[in-house]
Amino acid sequence: MRSSRFLVLLCALLTTLGSVTHAQELIDRRNQPRREQRAPQNISLDDAVRMAQSRYRAKAVRAETVNNGGRRVHQIRLLSAEGKVWMVRVDAETGAMY
Repeated sequence: MRSSRFLVLLCALLTTLGSVTHAQELIDRRNQPRREQRAPQNISLDDAVRMAQSRYRAKAVRAETVNNGGRRVHQIRLLSAEGKVWMVRVDAETGAMY
């Protein structure tokens, strides 16, 4: 009888300690400094062309890298199957397409 009470008490104590430890981990994570939203990727011109062709389902007819306000930007001219031509820009550092 005494040993079964001891086991029940021990199980309850271990369960409580596990919850406290988990709560402490959550608190610690909240206090950590935020990381940058996007780590620099340094997208190559070839990668940027592949990204643009895939996203817009069009053929790249011209591509070049230019300096735009101190940032490298890949400019890609695309041609759709319908004959529409337009320019897409890809930030060489982040990969953001606009």
